[in-house]
Amino acid sequence: MTARPPAGAVIVTGAGSGVGASTAVTLAGRGYRVVAAVHSRARTAGLDELVARSGAEIDVAELDVTDDAAIPGFVDGVAARHGGLHAIVNSAGVTGVDTFENEDVASYRRMFEVNVFGPVALLKSALPHLRAARGRFVAVGSIAGVVGLPFQEAYSGSKFALEGVLEAFAPVARRAGVAVSVVEPGPISTDAVRHTDWPRVLGGAGPYAESLRRYVGNAAALDGTLPGLPATQTADEVASAIADLLAADDPPFRRQTSAGARSFVARKLADADGAAALAATGRWLDPLSAEAVE
Repeated sequence: MTARPPAGAVIVTGAGSGVGASTAVTLAGRGYRVVAAVHSRARTAGLDELVARSGAEIDVAELDVTDDAAIPGFVDGVAARHGGLHAIVNSAGVTGVDTFENEDVASYRRMFEVNVFGPVALLKSALPHLRAARGRFVAVGSIAGVVGLPFQEAYSGSKFALEGVLEAFAPVARRAGVAVSVVEPGPISTDAVRHTDWPRVLGGAGPYAESLRRYVGNAAALDGTLPGLPATQTADEVASAIADLLAADDPPFRRQTSAGARSFVARKLADADGAAALAATGRWLDPLSAEAVE
């Protein structure tokens, strides 16, 4: 018999479409009380379609993850309505493709506001509730947060930053009763990259045009998957991996969503799930052994 999910709600941000929508519906199907946080109720076509197809019961609420002033009230309200807060799955994010020279700094700031500062603010506000519930925080990262991808410097940088913040905090959170994890998908069939305005980007690429055309051409020739890059996954496949992680008795810090993603990341990280790094830094937080003192 499958264990009943813990009491309290699970907030899924970025739930209007894509991985966020699939995750919200998948978790609801597994018995969780789900609050789908969407930027605007006018942009929930993807979620609405999945809910209609599955019959899932989901509480939908608006939240701009870059609105620091709104986040504490939103989190407290969810906890009050649903008898506590068990977990947050932060799926809200933005991506993009451009040349380093042409992408302006404002684009970088926007990327970091959504992909880094949003989840940080959300976790900070949620911690009292998550500590009380001995709950979980799962951030949707990317293999681009471990291996920088060409022409996605701003996106890769934001995902690297998010992983760095959460990896530093994870052993501290663990000792306060909260499990912090990052999920690392490879290419996803709903990625905005696949819907980039290539004529605009290529038209302004200047000295980088030849490299960018080869990049795009290679991807097109291999149906979106470049040599060595993991195979494209669906949003539902990623959502299933997130749900499995949320239900794990002892979730790791880092979890790739496919064998291909794990292999790709492992080339850079011998410690693919982050256990060794967290064990090492975690020891700094515990009483020193006699050997260490000597």
